[in-house]
Amino acid sequence: MPRPQLGIGEYGTIGYSRDGTKHVAMARYRDTDGETRRVKAVGTSKSAAAAALREKFKERARRGGEDDITSESTIAELADRYLAEKLAEDLAPNTIHNNRRSMENHIKPKLGKLRLREASPQRISKFISGVTVSNGPGTALMVRSVLSGMFAAAARWDAVPSNPVAYTKPPKLEQKPIRALSLDELVRMRELASEVFAPFTLEQRLERAGGDVRRLGGQNRSRTTLDIIDFLIGTGCRPAEAPGLAWEDVHLDDELPWVKIHKQIVMVPGEGLLRTPTKERDVRDLRLPGFVVDMLRRRRAEHPDAVMVFPSERGGGYRSPRNIATAFQKAFAGTEFSWMTPKTLRKTVATLIDGQAGSAQAAQQLGHKSDTMTRRHYIEPSRLPIDSGSVLELFQQESV
Repeated sequence: MPRPQLGIGEYGTIGYSRDGTKHVAMARYRDTDGETRRVKAVGTSKSAAAAALREKFKERARRGGEDDITSESTIAELADRYLAEKLAEDLAPNTIHNNRRSMENHIKPKLGKLRLREASPQRISKFISGVTVSNGPGTALMVRSVLSGMFAAAARWDAVPSNPVAYTKPPKLEQKPIRALSLDELVRMRELASEVFAPFTLEQRLERAGGDVRRLGGQNRSRTTLDIIDFLIGTGCRPAEAPGLAWEDVHLDDELPWVKIHKQIVMVPGEGLLRTPTKERDVRDLRLPGFVVDMLRRRRAEHPDAVMVFPSERGGGYRSPRNIATAFQKAFAGTEFSWMTPKTLRKTVATLIDGQAGSAQAAQQLGHKSDTMTRRHYIEPSRLPIDSGSVLELFQQESV
Protein backbone atom coordinates (compact mmCIF):
# COMPACT_ATOMS: atom_id res chain seq x y z
CA MET A 1 0.00 0.00 0.00
CA PRO A 2 1.46 3.41 -0.95
CA ARG A 3 2.46 5.72 1.86
CA PRO A 4 -0.30 8.35 2.49
CA GLN A 5 0.71 11.83 1.37
CA LEU A 6 1.45 14.34 4.07
CA GLY A 7 -0.66 17.47 4.26
CA ILE A 8 0.87 20.90 3.85
CA GLY A 9 2.84 21.68 7.01
CA GLU A 10 2.72 18.09 8.27
CA TYR A 11 5.69 15.85 9.02
CA GLY A 12 6.17 12.11 9.20
CA THR A 13 7.61 9.82 11.85
CA ILE A 14 10.77 11.19 13.44
CA GLY A 15 13.80 8.93 13.10
CA TYR A 16 17.05 9.13 15.04
CA SER A 17 20.74 8.48 14.43
CA ARG A 18 24.07 9.41 15.97
CA ASP A 19 26.78 11.69 14.66
CA GLY A 20 29.66 11.20 17.02
CA THR A 21 28.52 12.48 20.39
CA LYS A 22 25.48 14.25 18.95
CA HIS A 23 22.01 12.91 18.37
CA VAL A 24 20.33 13.54 15.00
CA ALA A 25 16.54 13.71 14.51
CA MET A 26 15.11 13.65 11.00
CA ALA A 27 11.70 13.40 9.30
CA ARG A 28 9.93 14.08 6.04
CA TYR A 29 8.19 17.48 5.92
CA ARG A 30 5.78 18.81 3.28
CA ASP A 31 6.47 22.47 2.51
CA THR A 32 3.93 25.06 1.35
CA ASP A 33 5.03 24.55 -2.26
CA GLY A 34 3.81 20.93 -2.04
CA GLU A 35 7.26 19.37 -2.08
CA THR A 36 8.14 16.81 0.59
CA ARG A 37 11.70 17.20 1.91
CA ARG A 38 13.86 15.56 4.55
CA VAL A 39 14.65 17.87 7.43
CA LYS A 40 17.08 17.14 10.25
CA ALA A 41 18.30 18.72 13.46
CA VAL A 42 20.90 17.83 16.07
CA GLY A 43 20.97 17.94 19.86
CA THR A 44 22.78 16.66 22.92
CA SER A 45 20.04 14.04 23.42
CA LYS A 46 17.27 12.42 21.40
CA SER A 47 14.64 14.63 23.05
CA ALA A 48 16.74 17.78 22.44
CA ALA A 49 17.22 16.82 18.78
CA ALA A 50 13.49 16.15 18.39
CA ALA A 51 12.65 19.52 20.01
CA ALA A 52 15.09 21.28 17.67
CA LEU A 53 13.52 19.51 14.69
CA ARG A 54 10.00 20.57 15.68
CA GLU A 55 11.22 24.17 15.96
CA LYS A 56 12.56 23.88 12.42
CA PHE A 57 9.14 22.69 11.26
CA LYS A 58 7.50 25.68 12.95
CA GLU A 59 10.00 28.04 11.33
CA ARG A 60 9.34 26.52 7.89
CA ALA A 61 5.60 26.86 8.46
CA ARG A 62 6.04 30.46 9.59
CA ARG A 63 8.17 31.35 6.58
CA GLY A 64 5.96 29.50 4.14
CA GLY A 65 7.09 30.03 0.57
CA GLU A 66 8.48 33.55 0.82
CA ASP A 67 6.49 35.91 3.00
CA ASP A 68 3.49 33.63 3.46
CA ILE A 69 1.29 34.25 6.46
CA THR A 70 0.54 31.00 8.26
CA SER A 71 -1.01 29.89 11.53
CA GLU A 72 2.46 30.22 13.12
CA SER A 73 2.81 33.86 12.06
CA THR A 74 2.36 36.50 14.74
CA ILE A 75 -0.42 39.06 14.72
CA ALA A 76 2.27 41.75 14.34
CA GLU A 77 3.47 40.04 11.16
CA LEU A 78 -0.09 39.80 9.91
CA ALA A 79 -0.57 43.52 10.60
CA ASP A 80 2.50 44.43 8.54
CA ARG A 81 1.46 42.21 5.64
CA TYR A 82 -2.13 43.48 5.72
CA LEU A 83 -1.02 47.12 5.78
CA ALA A 84 1.30 46.50 2.82
CA GLU A 85 -1.70 45.10 0.91
CA LYS A 86 -3.77 48.16 1.80
CA LEU A 87 -0.99 50.52 0.70
CA ALA A 88 -1.07 48.87 -2.73
CA GLU A 89 -4.77 49.70 -3.06
CA ASP A 90 -6.21 53.07 -4.04
CA LEU A 91 -7.41 54.00 -0.56
CA ALA A 92 -7.91 57.42 0.98
CA PRO A 93 -4.89 58.63 3.02
CA ASN A 94 -7.00 58.87 6.16
CA THR A 95 -8.07 55.24 5.78
CA ILE A 96 -4.42 54.17 5.68
CA HIS A 97 -3.64 56.44 8.63
CA ASN A 98 -6.50 55.01 10.71
CA ASN A 99 -5.40 51.45 9.93
CA ARG A 100 -1.79 52.18 10.86
CA ARG A 101 -2.76 54.05 14.04
CA SER A 102 -5.01 51.20 15.22
CA MET A 103 -2.22 48.70 14.60
CA GLU A 104 0.63 50.66 16.18
CA ASN A 105 -1.27 52.08 19.16
CA HIS A 106 -3.45 49.11 20.11
CA ILE A 107 -3.17 45.86 18.14
CA LYS A 108 0.59 45.34 18.07
CA PRO A 109 1.29 46.36 21.69
CA LYS A 110 -1.42 44.08 23.12
CA LEU A 111 -1.73 41.22 20.62
CA GLY A 112 1.37 41.45 18.44
CA LYS A 113 3.26 38.49 19.89
CA LEU A 114 0.36 36.04 19.69
CA ARG A 115 0.45 33.40 16.96
CA LEU A 116 -2.57 33.46 14.67
CA ARG A 117 -3.62 30.02 15.91
CA GLU A 118 -3.75 31.48 19.43
CA ALA A 119 -6.13 34.30 18.49
CA SER A 120 -9.35 32.91 19.91
CA PRO A 121 -12.62 34.89 19.98
CA GLN A 122 -12.35 34.97 23.79
CA ARG A 123 -8.88 36.56 23.73
CA ILE A 124 -9.92 39.10 21.11
CA SER A 125 -13.14 39.95 22.99
CA LYS A 126 -11.11 40.64 26.12
CA PHE A 127 -8.75 42.85 24.11
CA ILE A 128 -11.61 44.86 22.55
CA SER A 129 -13.23 45.29 25.96
CA GLY A 130 -9.96 46.70 27.26
CA VAL A 131 -9.75 49.22 24.41
CA THR A 132 -13.36 50.24 25.11
CA VAL A 133 -12.56 50.94 28.76
CA SER A 134 -9.30 52.79 28.12
CA ASN A 135 -10.12 54.66 24.90
CA GLY A 136 -13.89 54.62 24.48
CA PRO A 137 -16.28 52.70 22.22
CA GLY A 138 -15.51 54.79 19.14
CA THR A 139 -11.83 53.84 19.16
CA ALA A 140 -12.70 50.24 20.04
CA LEU A 141 -15.03 50.01 17.03
CA MET A 142 -12.28 51.29 14.75
CA VAL A 143 -9.71 48.87 16.18
CA ARG A 144 -12.16 45.96 15.90
CA SER A 145 -12.85 46.87 12.27
CA VAL A 146 -9.13 46.92 11.42
CA LEU A 147 -8.53 43.64 13.28
CA SER A 148 -11.45 42.04 11.46
CA GLY A 149 -9.99 43.11 8.13
CA MET A 150 -6.65 41.62 9.10
CA PHE A 151 -8.13 38.23 10.01
CA ALA A 152 -10.38 38.21 6.96
CA ALA A 153 -7.18 38.50 4.92
CA ALA A 154 -5.56 35.75 7.00
CA ALA A 155 -8.53 33.51 6.24
CA ARG A 156 -8.11 34.22 2.52
CA TRP A 157 -4.47 33.23 2.84
CA ASP A 158 -5.46 29.95 4.57
CA ALA A 159 -3.63 30.98 7.75
CA VAL A 160 -6.76 30.63 9.92
CA PRO A 161 -9.90 28.53 9.32
CA SER A 162 -12.22 31.48 9.97
CA ASN A 163 -12.22 35.07 11.18
CA PRO A 164 -12.27 35.01 15.02
CA VAL A 165 -13.23 38.68 15.21
CA ALA A 166 -16.57 37.84 13.58
CA TYR A 167 -17.54 35.99 16.77
CA THR A 168 -16.97 39.01 19.01
CA LYS A 169 -19.59 41.58 19.96
CA PRO A 170 -18.96 45.12 18.69
CA PRO A 171 -18.87 47.84 21.37
CA LYS A 172 -22.07 49.82 21.73
CA LEU A 173 -21.72 53.39 20.55
CA GLU A 174 -24.26 55.69 22.17
CA GLN A 175 -26.53 57.17 19.50
CA LYS A 176 -27.00 60.85 20.24
CA PRO A 177 -30.36 62.35 19.26
CA ILE A 178 -30.29 64.00 15.83
CA ARG A 179 -30.53 67.75 16.23
CA ALA A 180 -31.05 70.11 13.31
CA LEU A 181 -32.01 73.77 13.09
CA SER A 182 -35.61 74.69 12.45
CA LEU A 183 -36.21 77.24 9.71
CA ASP A 184 -36.64 80.03 12.30
CA GLU A 185 -33.44 78.95 14.08
CA LEU A 186 -31.59 78.84 10.77
CA VAL A 187 -32.58 82.45 10.03
CA ARG A 188 -31.50 83.59 13.50
CA MET A 189 -28.21 81.70 13.25
CA ARG A 190 -27.46 83.26 9.87
CA GLU A 191 -28.14 86.75 11.27
CA LEU A 192 -25.82 86.09 14.21
CA ALA A 193 -23.15 84.69 11.88
CA SER A 194 -23.36 87.84 9.78
CA GLU A 195 -22.67 89.96 12.87
CA VAL A 196 -19.66 87.83 13.75
CA PHE A 197 -18.09 87.09 10.36
CA ALA A 198 -19.13 89.82 7.90
CA PRO A 199 -16.46 92.43 7.12
CA PHE A 200 -16.84 95.74 8.95
CA THR A 201 -18.27 98.66 7.03
CA LEU A 202 -16.20 101.85 6.80
CA GLU A 203 -18.44 103.45 9.42
CA GLN A 204 -17.93 100.50 11.77
CA ARG A 205 -14.17 100.59 11.26
CA LEU A 206 -14.08 104.31 11.99
CA GLU A 207 -16.13 103.77 15.12
CA ARG A 208 -13.76 101.01 16.28
CA ALA A 209 -10.81 103.32 15.56
CA GLY A 210 -12.31 106.05 17.70
CA GLY A 211 -12.81 108.23 14.64
CA ASP A 212 -9.07 108.30 13.95
CA VAL A 213 -8.50 107.57 10.23
CA ARG A 214 -4.83 106.82 10.93
CA ARG A 215 -5.89 103.75 12.93
CA LEU A 216 -7.77 102.16 10.01
CA GLY A 217 -4.71 100.23 8.88
CA GLY A 218 -4.64 96.44 8.79
CA GLN A 219 -6.84 93.87 7.13
CA ASN A 220 -10.58 93.97 7.47
CA ARG A 221 -12.39 90.92 8.76
CA SER A 222 -12.61 88.09 6.18
CA ARG A 223 -16.01 87.07 4.85
CA THR A 224 -14.92 83.57 3.86
CA THR A 225 -16.34 81.73 6.90
CA LEU A 226 -19.72 83.39 6.34
CA ASP A 227 -19.59 82.38 2.68
CA ILE A 228 -18.80 78.80 3.68
CA ILE A 229 -21.84 78.83 5.98
CA ASP A 230 -24.01 79.95 3.06
CA PHE A 231 -22.50 77.26 0.85
CA LEU A 232 -23.20 74.55 3.43
CA ILE A 233 -26.76 75.79 3.89
CA GLY A 234 -27.32 75.87 0.13
CA THR A 235 -25.84 72.44 -0.65
CA GLY A 236 -25.82 70.22 2.44
CA CYS A 237 -22.19 69.34 1.72
CA ARG A 238 -19.87 67.80 4.25
CA PRO A 239 -17.81 70.47 6.03
CA ALA A 240 -14.61 69.09 4.45
CA GLU A 241 -16.10 69.28 0.94
CA ALA A 242 -16.51 73.07 0.98
CA PRO A 243 -12.75 73.83 1.23
CA GLY A 244 -12.20 71.02 -1.31
CA LEU A 245 -14.18 72.88 -3.99
CA ALA A 246 -12.12 74.23 -6.92
CA TRP A 247 -13.34 76.82 -9.43
CA GLU A 248 -13.06 74.27 -12.24
CA ASP A 249 -15.94 72.41 -10.57
CA VAL A 250 -18.20 75.49 -10.40
CA HIS A 251 -20.51 76.17 -13.37
CA LEU A 252 -22.11 79.57 -12.83
CA ASP A 253 -22.68 80.43 -16.47
CA ASP A 254 -24.98 77.51 -17.23
CA GLU A 255 -28.70 78.18 -17.48
CA LEU A 256 -29.11 76.38 -14.14
CA PRO A 257 -25.86 76.96 -12.20
CA TRP A 258 -24.39 73.89 -10.49
CA VAL A 259 -21.29 72.51 -8.79
CA LYS A 260 -19.56 69.13 -8.92
CA ILE A 261 -18.80 67.78 -5.46
CA HIS A 262 -16.09 65.13 -5.57
CA LYS A 263 -13.17 66.31 -3.42
CA GLN A 264 -12.54 67.06 0.23
CA ILE A 265 -9.71 68.41 2.37
CA VAL A 266 -8.31 66.07 5.02
CA MET A 267 -5.49 66.42 7.52
CA VAL A 268 -3.14 63.44 7.41
CA PRO A 269 -0.47 63.38 10.14
CA GLY A 270 2.97 63.62 8.63
CA GLU A 271 1.61 64.80 5.28
CA GLY A 272 -0.46 67.87 6.13
CA LEU A 273 -3.62 68.98 4.31
CA LEU A 274 -4.49 66.89 1.26
CA ARG A 275 -7.23 67.17 -1.36
CA THR A 276 -8.64 63.67 -1.75
CA PRO A 277 -11.76 62.02 -3.21
CA THR A 278 -14.76 62.74 -1.05
CA LYS A 279 -16.08 60.25 1.48
CA GLU A 280 -17.61 57.12 -0.07
CA ARG A 281 -16.12 58.45 -3.34
CA ASP A 282 -19.55 59.73 -4.33
CA VAL A 283 -19.68 62.36 -7.08
CA ARG A 284 -22.63 64.74 -6.91
CA ASP A 285 -23.74 67.41 -9.36
CA LEU A 286 -25.81 69.86 -7.31
CA ARG A 287 -27.91 72.73 -8.62
CA LEU A 288 -27.43 75.90 -6.62
CA PRO A 289 -30.01 78.16 -4.99
CA GLY A 290 -29.90 81.81 -5.95
CA PHE A 291 -28.23 83.11 -2.78
CA VAL A 292 -25.31 80.68 -3.26
CA VAL A 293 -24.98 81.64 -6.95
CA ASP A 294 -24.78 85.32 -5.96
CA MET A 295 -22.16 84.57 -3.30
CA LEU A 296 -20.00 82.53 -5.71
CA ARG A 297 -20.19 85.17 -8.44
CA ARG A 298 -19.05 87.79 -5.96
CA ARG A 299 -16.13 85.60 -4.84
CA ARG A 300 -15.12 84.88 -8.43
CA ALA A 301 -15.05 88.61 -9.18
CA GLU A 302 -13.05 89.33 -5.99
CA HIS A 303 -10.51 86.53 -6.56
CA PRO A 304 -10.25 86.02 -10.35
CA ASP A 305 -6.93 84.14 -10.15
CA ALA A 306 -7.83 81.77 -7.29
CA VAL A 307 -7.79 78.01 -7.85
CA MET A 308 -9.82 77.04 -4.79
CA VAL A 309 -13.17 78.63 -4.03
CA PHE A 310 -12.56 78.88 -0.27
CA PRO A 311 -8.75 78.99 0.13
CA SER A 312 -6.81 79.66 3.28
CA GLU A 313 -6.31 83.31 4.16
CA ARG A 314 -2.59 82.59 4.39
CA GLY A 315 -1.01 82.04 1.02
CA GLY A 316 -4.12 80.80 -0.77
CA GLY A 317 -3.52 77.12 0.07
CA TYR A 318 -6.05 74.63 1.37
CA ARG A 319 -8.32 75.71 4.22
CA SER A 320 -8.45 73.28 7.12
CA PRO A 321 -11.91 71.91 8.03
CA ARG A 322 -10.75 71.99 11.65
CA ASN A 323 -10.34 75.77 11.41
CA ILE A 324 -13.93 76.06 10.20
CA ALA A 325 -15.12 74.07 13.22
CA THR A 326 -13.01 76.24 15.54
CA ALA A 327 -14.53 79.39 14.03
CA PHE A 328 -18.02 78.00 14.71
CA GLN A 329 -17.11 77.19 18.30
CA LYS A 330 -15.77 80.67 19.01
CA ALA A 331 -18.53 82.52 17.16
CA PHE A 332 -21.48 80.80 18.81
CA ALA A 333 -20.07 80.28 22.32
CA GLY A 334 -22.48 81.63 24.92
CA THR A 335 -25.39 81.86 22.45
CA GLU A 336 -28.40 79.64 21.82
CA PHE A 337 -26.32 77.97 19.10
CA SER A 338 -23.34 76.99 21.28
CA TRP A 339 -24.19 73.30 20.64
CA MET A 340 -23.94 73.66 16.87
CA THR A 341 -21.12 72.40 14.65
CA PRO A 342 -20.63 72.73 10.86
CA LYS A 343 -22.15 69.25 10.47
CA THR A 344 -25.38 70.58 12.00
CA LEU A 345 -26.01 72.47 8.75
CA ARG A 346 -25.83 69.18 6.82
CA LYS A 347 -28.44 67.69 9.16
CA THR A 348 -30.55 70.82 8.79
CA VAL A 349 -30.52 70.59 4.99
CA ALA A 350 -31.48 66.90 5.17
CA THR A 351 -34.33 67.61 7.58
CA LEU A 352 -35.70 70.54 5.54
CA ILE A 353 -35.58 68.60 2.26
CA ASP A 354 -37.22 65.58 3.93
CA GLY A 355 -40.09 67.80 5.09
CA GLN A 356 -40.69 69.14 1.59
CA ALA A 357 -39.62 66.37 -0.81
CA GLY A 358 -39.00 63.23 1.23
CA SER A 359 -36.00 61.33 2.56
CA ALA A 360 -35.00 59.89 -0.85
CA GLN A 361 -34.40 63.40 -2.21
CA ALA A 362 -32.51 64.31 0.97
CA ALA A 363 -30.28 61.24 0.54
CA GLN A 364 -29.45 62.22 -3.05
CA GLN A 365 -28.55 65.75 -1.96
CA LEU A 366 -26.21 64.45 0.75
CA GLY A 367 -24.63 61.79 -1.46
CA HIS A 368 -25.94 58.71 0.33
CA LYS A 369 -26.59 55.51 -1.60
CA SER A 370 -29.93 55.05 0.15
CA ASP A 371 -32.04 57.04 2.59
CA THR A 372 -31.42 54.53 5.39
CA MET A 373 -28.24 56.34 6.44
CA THR A 374 -29.93 59.71 5.97
CA ARG A 375 -32.90 58.87 8.18
CA ARG A 376 -30.77 57.18 10.84
CA HIS A 377 -28.13 59.89 11.25
CA TYR A 378 -29.20 63.15 9.57
CA ILE A 379 -32.96 63.73 9.55
CA GLU A 380 -34.30 65.02 12.86
CA PRO A 381 -37.61 63.43 13.84
CA SER A 382 -40.55 65.80 13.74
CA ARG A 383 -40.91 67.94 16.85
CA LEU A 384 -44.72 67.96 16.44
CA PRO A 385 -47.00 65.43 18.17
CA ILE A 386 -48.05 62.48 16.01
CA ASP A 387 -51.48 63.43 14.67
CA SER A 388 -53.56 60.34 13.96
CA GLY A 389 -56.63 61.71 15.69
CA SER A 390 -58.79 61.95 12.58
CA VAL A 391 -58.12 58.29 11.79
CA LEU A 392 -58.74 57.07 15.33
CA GLU A 393 -61.98 59.04 15.51
CA LEU A 394 -63.38 56.36 13.16
CA PHE A 395 -63.40 53.96 16.10
CA GLN A 396 -65.83 56.17 18.04
CA GLN A 397 -68.06 56.62 14.97
CA GLU A 398 -68.26 52.84 14.44
CA SER A 399 -69.06 52.20 18.11
CA VAL A 400 -72.00 54.66 18.23
